[in-house]
Amino acid sequence: MATTKQFDYYIEGLNSLLRDLRQLPPEANKELRTASKTIAQRHMVPAWQNAARSYAGPWGDVIADSVKAGSDRLPKITVGGNRKRFSGGATATMVRYPSSTGKRRDSFAPFEKTDWLNQVRSYQPGALQAWNHALERVINKWGR
Repeated sequence: MATTKQFDYYIEGLNSLLRDLRQLPPEANKELRTASKTIAQRHMVPAWQNAARSYAGPWGDVIADSVKAGSDRLPKITVGGNRKRFSGGATATMVRYPSSTGKRRDSFAPFEKTDWLNQVRSYQPGALQAWNHALERVINKWGR
């Protein structure tokens, strides 16, 4: 199953900023990646796990256990995985969207619309503020 990238927040000028950050030394981008992963672990992972456990029905615990922070210059998480976690051979990735939308496609599982994917926005202000501080530290340390 193909991965789908989804973004929670739109920031005007972000693409230009990320292009400009490429001009900094590799160590600066590595430092920003480390800070972004820490931000994702502190803010995003708990929020996504809580939303899955609270709203995703009987699939919530397995989905929550699959939430992991990723390494990138922006804080990011992944939800799902290819490991078979359910008795029918389904993975957390396979139930991630049907457990929210209720659309079961070819599955025999009785998915109910929970809209759990839209319950995960509480982390945004804290994560954005922490990333802004990390970005300022990197630019002040490595900028020209």
